Amino acid sequence: MKSIIPKLYDVFIKEGYRPMGGYPAHRLFNIIAAQFTTFLKDGMLVGDFGLSLQEVQFLEGFTDYLNPGTILVVGNAHGWSTVALALMFPEASVIAVDIDSDGIAFTNGLARKNGLNITCISGRSPEDVSRIVRQQGLKTLDLILIDACHTVEAVENDFSAIHPYLNENSVILFHDLMDHKMVPGFVAILKKTGLYGKLLTRTTSGMGVAYQQVSPQLASYLDCFNDHPENYNHYRDQIEHLSGKHASGLN
Repeated sequence: MKSIIPKLYDVFIKEGYRPMGGYPAHRLFNIIAAQFTTFLKDGMLVGDFGLSLQEVQFLEGFTDYLNPGTILVVGNAHGWSTVALALMFPEASVIAVDIDSDGIAFTNGLARKNGLNITCISGRSPEDVSRIVRQQGLKTLDLILIDACHTVEAVENDFSAIHPYLNENSVILFHDLMDHKMVPGFVAILKKTGLYGKLLTRTTSGMGVAYQQVSPQLASYLDCFNDHPENYNHYRDQIEHLSGKHASGLN
């Protein structure tokens, strides 16, 4: 598999936006945000903190197992995740929804200049998602990334907006579940819908993934980034003992 990361960086660097992030927090004053992607432009930080470099690498692995025709990104910001997914899946139609008009114009400009199949649209989740999906002529969504407002209520509402458009092979990704204490919302979604899910404890933000069915090969790949709660909590306890500090448990 040829990595999309050099091209992803080049798309933004050509516009004067240098992707930053991917740094272990302990190297930068224990600031967790240092792990996630933002941009340096004219010596200043620009943009929200999106998928970490390591999470982009994790998602690249999906290209061995999935071939989505339609992708929806809920929460676009400056387009880092949107462009990454468009590069990973060049045959897919990638739709991104956000309320930031500057980010929308910037992302659509990146798409035009780089020949990417991206349409970034102004809208608010959950209320505008159904309208946008219908206007784009889509009947179903194959891959969804939810990375908008970071509250339990919001993540449940964002999921409710895309739920009618899922098919039996849809895969839904949730960013920042653990870091922003949204795991209860994720668990509620799984209980309400009967979908299978995994909390990806070894991703930078503690992502989650939900689905009705995936191939055994993709399930095995996901397991490499997932821990049984008992194992995670045992590991947490040992790290807590080593550090003398309280670590966040998985309950």
